[in-house]
Amino acid sequence: MGKMIIILHTESSEGWGGQEMRIVLESLGMIKRGYQVIIAAPSKSNILHRAKEQGIKVLPFHFQKGNPLALLQMSSLIKKENVNLVNTHSSSDSWVTTIVAKFSKTKPVVIRTRHLSTPISNTYASRLIYNILPAAIVTTGEEIRQKMIHDLRFDGAKIWSIPTGVDGQRFNPEKVKPVLKRNGFVAGMVGVLRSWKGHSYFIEAVSHILKAIPDSRFYIIGDGPQLHKIRNMIRALALDGKITMLGQREDIPELLASLDVLVHPSTANEGVPQAILQAMAMGKPVVASDVGAIKEVVIHGQTGFLVPPQESQAIAAKVMDLFHNPLLGKKFGDEGRILIQRTYSMERMLDSIEKLYRQFFPETRWR
Repeated sequence: MGKMIIILHTESSEGWGGQEMRIVLESLGMIKRGYQVIIAAPSKSNILHRAKEQGIKVLPFHFQKGNPLALLQMSSLIKKENVNLVNTHSSSDSWVTTIVAKFSKTKPVVIRTRHLSTPISNTYASRLIYNILPAAIVTTGEEIRQKMIHDLRFDGAKIWSIPTGVDGQRFNPEKVKPVLKRNGFVAGMVGVLRSWKGHSYFIEAVSHILKAIPDSRFYIIGDGPQLHKIRNMIRALALDGKITMLGQREDIPELLASLDVLVHPSTANEGVPQAILQAMAMGKPVVASDVGAIKEVVIHGQTGFLVPPQESQAIAAKVMDLFHNPLLGKKFGDEGRILIQRTYSMERMLDSIEKLYRQFFPETRWR
C-alpha cells in the first residue's frame, strides 16, 4: 500500500459487548494490513482501556450531542491526526463526528456502522445521520441492510453488510481444551447481561429441561446491567445449584469447548451475534430465537434450531432434542463450522472492509 490511510473509529458507548469487541478486532486486523487506526471513546469506557492494552492508539473524548465544544474538539482532533476516514458506531459519537467531518477542510470519508437491528426512527434527523451525510453504511447482517432499504428507503448502493469475522486460530475446536468440569449434559449462554438477551427465558427453560435430564448443568457467561435481576430469578426458582453464573470471562473458546449446546434466546435488536458465530466455529450446535439477522447463520435443522422469541418451552424442547440425539448435534456443529470458515472468517471481514475503503481512495496503491 502506498499512502498510509489513517482511520478514526468513534464510540460513545461505555459498555463492553459485541459492538465494542468488533471495533477492537477490526482495528487490530486493519493495523496488521498496514493502516493507521485511532479509537476515540469516553475516558471511562471499556473500549478505551481494552484497545490501549492491545496497543491501539486511543484518545479519550467526551461526546455530547449539540455541544459546540465537542464539535470544536473533534474538529481539531481530525485535523491534528490527519484523519482520512472516520467510522462512527453509536448515536452521540455519530452526531458529533459526522457533522464535523462533513464541514472539515480535510473532508475525511464518513462511514456509519450499524451493529444492531433495533428499529431506526424514520425522521429527517436519522435520515441525515445515516443516509444523507455518510458516504457508506456498514451493517452486521443482510437482514439489517434490507430493513434499511425497504422500511426506511435508504440508498441500497451505500449499504454494505459485513458480518463480524471469527478468528479461526483462537476458536479452533481441534486445539482448544474445555475448561469446565464435565459430568453429564451442559448448556450455556454467552453474552452481555442485557434485558433483550433473553436470559429469563433460558432460566425458565432450565426448569423444564431438569425434569427430563436431572443431571444436566447450565452456565451463564457475561456481565452487565441485569446481573442482580438474573441472580434473583435463579434463586427464586431454586436453581442455584444448577445454573452457575461465571461473570465476564476472556477464555470464551475454552468455555464454548465445555458446552454441548449454546442457547441464544434474544428477544430483539440482534445483528449476527458473535457468541453464535464463535460457538459455530467451535463446532457447537445452537438453539436461538428467530430475531434480527440470526437466521442468516442459524439455519434451522442444518446448523441449529430456531425458536420463536420469548418461548422458554420451545427452547427446552429443542435443547432436549439435542440431548437425545447427539449425532444431530454433531452434524449441526460440523455444518456450522464449515459455514463460519466459508463466510464468517476474520479474513473475509477484513477483505470486505478493505474493498469498501478502496472505493474512496482510488489513487492509493494497494498491496
